[in-house]
Parts: sequence; structure tokens; C-alpha cells
Amino acid sequence: MPDADPTEIDLPCRNLTEGGAPRRVGVEVEFGGMKLDEIVEKIRESLGGEIDRESDYAATLRETRLGDVRVEFDASLFTDLKLRGMLNDWPREASAIRHGRIAGNLEKLMAGAAARLVPFEVVFPPLEIERLPELEQVRETLREHAEGTGASLVNAFGLHFNPELPDTRVATILAFLRAFLCLYDELVDAHHVDPARRISPFIDPFPQSYVLRVLDPGYSPDIAEFTDDYLAANPTRNRPLDLLPLLAWLDETRVRARLPEEKISTRPTLHYRLPDCRMDQSDWSITAEWNRWARVETLAASPTLKAACERQRRRMRGEAEHPMRRPRVGVTGPDKGGFPAWFFTRLGLLRAGAKAVRLRPNDFAENDKPLPPIDALIIGGGADVDPVRYLDGLDALRDEIGAARDRRRNLRWWLNFLLAPVIYLIRGLFSLSASGVDPARDEFEERCLDHALARDLPVLGICRGAQFINIHLKGTLHRGLGDFYGERGNIGTVLPRKRVRIDHGTRVHRVFDTDELLVNSLHNQAVDRLGEGLRVSARDSAGVIQAIEKTSHPFLVGVQWHPEYLPLVRSQRRLFRELVRCAKSGVPARVVPDLSHAARGLESTRP
Repeated sequence: MPDADPTEIDLPCRNLTEGGAPRRVGVEVEFGGMKLDEIVEKIRESLGGEIDRESDYAATLRETRLGDVRVEFDASLFTDLKLRGMLNDWPREASAIRHGRIAGNLEKLMAGAAARLVPFEVVFPPLEIERLPELEQVRETLREHAEGTGASLVNAFGLHFNPELPDTRVATILAFLRAFLCLYDELVDAHHVDPARRISPFIDPFPQSYVLRVLDPGYSPDIAEFTDDYLAANPTRNRPLDLLPLLAWLDETRVRARLPEEKISTRPTLHYRLPDCRMDQSDWSITAEWNRWARVETLAASPTLKAACERQRRRMRGEAEHPMRRPRVGVTGPDKGGFPAWFFTRLGLLRAGAKAVRLRPNDFAENDKPLPPIDALIIGGGADVDPVRYLDGLDALRDEIGAARDRRRNLRWWLNFLLAPVIYLIRGLFSLSASGVDPARDEFEERCLDHALARDLPVLGICRGAQFINIHLKGTLHRGLGDFYGERGNIGTVLPRKRVRIDHGTRVHRVFDTDELLVNSLHNQAVDRLGEGLRVSARDSAGVIQAIEKTSHPFLVGVQWHPEYLPLVRSQRRLFRELVRCAKSGVPARVVPDLSHAARGLESTRP
């Protein structure tokens, strides 16, 4: 990265608000490696002020020469309201635990556990844009001890700008959004965005269908239509240019009605989240990152914006030539949760030369919204497939489950009490959904699979995804595996400890080029009766099916393990590479003939 002069700042073309005042910008900086007390003391060395410590994870430095500066864990998980809310949800029998010393100890426990995963965030007060270089003194003071984005593979730390707009007319907002969308790829390169942040959910790109809509020269909405369109396509803060604070400032009722749970501070600003925070690097500066954003300011005010939008639309529609275009692979998952699976699947596809496109039910629920263009599909892991899709007699099953719940209620309460801090931390950080079935996801993935099969797109099913493929083709599942493993039980681990044997003559054997493979195991169900046209590719030592494939399809493979959770095992990368190769070529190198007698749709796999 070239050296940055922290004193030279590119001021925007429109540097005044409608009222004639200088525009201001707020700055938020995320980093790790330091404790709360160290951070506030270092900032006070640079800016002065008085420390108001609110808890073990939040403090405000008041009356500095810039104004009030807040330092906190960058996670809503650790706000007092949410912690106390969790305690208040516990049963009445736990009333003594909800408040006082135990609650305080839980707060400290979770803060300590998250200290190595969650960054601190320093929130500076809004400054006139020309004063941004004053923050470089603070940056230099913190640099020696802070850890930035590149210090660790998991440091998805960001630098956020909140630039005040010249005015809040919809035409101005649209101009800034269009300029950003035209410059997006250029900005990712200019900021040198770290791969950890690219594949994290915090700066997910805008959906392609929404981008095309916004760039359409005929798109001229009023603010109500613009807000509704934005909320329908982007019901999240996790966009590289987040408009929710601005839209809530303009019409909070409309935004809250759609996103009642989202934490949104209303303000007449954009929220630019794309840059890394490389606080620990001497050649990095806040001012230089702002200057890269300033390209958006320039294009938004330029008469060339219309032509830039048209060029970008042509590129996205494929009207321009893209001989080196990365294949787009759709990856299904739940509406809430699924971040670890998405993160590692996206990483696997990126390393294989493809771009991952996240597909979740709510993103396509309204008005039968069409799926984005994809070249291949991965049906991901997660909740069990609803047994209504392959079992009869569900009323009796529900009665049995209800009785079991009654028997376990008291024991479960105490287990929940003991595990609550750990569960709460994990759910808060990764938004893992509860176990069980997800009928909305089942229905959506059926649509995705129909879409892929109708077009002969390559398809990979992972764990639940393999089971779903089998059910979709009229197969069934074992809902429990006790008959196979008996007292020794099934291995449950993300590590490659289960040995599976791969059948000769199958596509899976051709991919891995081996008879045996060590895999991980996180499943409690498995394929029973094979779906139409499927055959077994691999089994474990107990006879449980570990891989299936469809012989008459170019590439339709399901594996019972999680290759995405084995990024350091070279053999597991081959699945992603083969999927991407088929997506690039449109057809596989050859269709593997059915050499196995296991490809009979009614074959049972019970021992």
C-alpha cells in the first residue's frame, strides 16, 4: 500500500449543507489488542477530556477538544438492555439471578470471553470534513498497541464514515447510491479490502436485482417508494453503504414497521462501511481512506454519472464481454443464523475461483421475486428437513414429541441456566438459529433446486443439502441413527475423524481419486430410500450413506459431511473446484455411467 499523507484531504465538490453550513462526517474505528482502560487513556493523551466509565465494556471520554468520544465493544450483544432482557426472560424461579451480583458476573464473563473475537469501537463525534486529519494524532497514539484487520485471519475490523449529505432530497440520495454502485469494484480494490471482510456478512454486496433497478435510467421514485424498495431488498445493516440510518431519519415509522428489531440510530448521513481498519500499519491513515470515498462524492455530482450507470448496467447484464468472469454460485441458508457455514462455504468458493451468492428465503419472499443469475447451486447444511415431506402419521409423531418435552422440561431449564452465558454469546455473535425444522427454508430450497435442475446447473448438497436432494427426488431419510451405531454412537466432530469408503466408478470417486476418505460428521439423520435416479457414492463403516449422486445429471452430488469446515484439508477443496469447473464449462468433462447396482430408487439402506 502506498504511503499516505495524513494532512492532505480531498474535500467534496458540494461541501456545504442546504443551510450553508460546512458538511460534517462521523467516524467509527474498530480494532483489537487493547483493553478498555488502555484505549481511553491513550485517547485522553491526544484529546484531553474526562473519563466516564459505564461498565467493563463501555466508556465515554467527555469534553475532549473534538467533543465526546465513546469507546465500547462493537456488539449489541453486550449492551445492558439486551443482557438484562435475556435475564428477564428466564423463569420466575430465577428472579434472584436476574439482577445484582450474579448478573454483573455474567456480564463480565461474556465480555471476557468475547474479548478475543469482538473488536472495540471508537466512535468520534461529527467533525467538519476538513478537520478529519486531526484524527491522525489519535491513530498514531493507538497504533503501537492496536491490532488491525490484517493482524489475524478473523479480524474483520472496519473503518466507518458517516458523511452528512448536502441535502436529503431523494434525487441526491439516489445520485450518491448510484455513484457508489458504479465504483464498487474499484473501491474494493482501492481500499485493499481484506479477504476476511469480503467473505464476512458485515459488508455483503447489494443484490444484483436491486442494483439493476437503481441504475435503470427510468427509476425515479419518491422517497416513500425509494424507502420501500430499499427495505425490501436490504433488510439489514450489513451493506457496504448502509442507508438505514438516513431512511429512518426521514421516515422512522416506515422503517421501524419493517425492521422493528434492528438497532438503527437515525441521522441525516450515509453509513459507509467498506474500508478496513489497519490501525497497526504505519502507512495507513483515516484521511487516505476518506480520499478513496471522495471518488463517490465526485461522481455523484458529475454530469458523467448517467453514462457511468449505463456502462455498469451493461456489464452486469452481460452485454459487455467478460471472458474472465467468475462463475456465480448460489448458496442457500436460513434467514437467521448460518453465518459459520456461509463464511466457510464462501471462502471455499473464492479459493476455487467462484463468487458466492447468498440465497435466503426472506430475500426472495415478496412478489415471487426472481432468483438472481447463478451458474451453480449449493444447498447448505442446517436445520432438519421437515418430516412432513417424507413421512406419514405425523400426528402421532407430534404427540410423542410433546410428551417427551413435558418429561424433559425441568431438566432442560437447569441445563439452560448453566449453559446460558455460552449459548447467548454464540447466538449473539453468529445469530445461530434454534435447532428444529424450517418449513420456509424447505419451500425456498425446493424452488432453488427446481430452478437448477431445469437448467442442468451443477448442484452440490452439503449435509442437510444432500438429504434435501434425496427427498426432492422422492427418497426418504433415517430420522435417527441408533440402529447403525448402537452404544458407541455416531462420531460428532468438525474434525476429519470418520472414515468413509467411496465406490469405484462414481463421480465422487473421480473427484477425490481415492477409495477412502476421512471426513467430519455433524449429522443425526441420513439418507434411507434413495430418490429417483440417485445412486450411493460412499458409505461409512456402519453402512450409513455418506454421499449420493444422480447419474443422468451433469453434476448433482450430495455429501453427508461438511467440506467447508475443512479448509486446510486439500482433498476437500476438490469438491468446490469440481463444482466451479462444471459451472465454468457448462458441462462436465464426461458424464459418469452408472456402474453400480445401488442406483435403484427403491433400495433400502437399513442394516
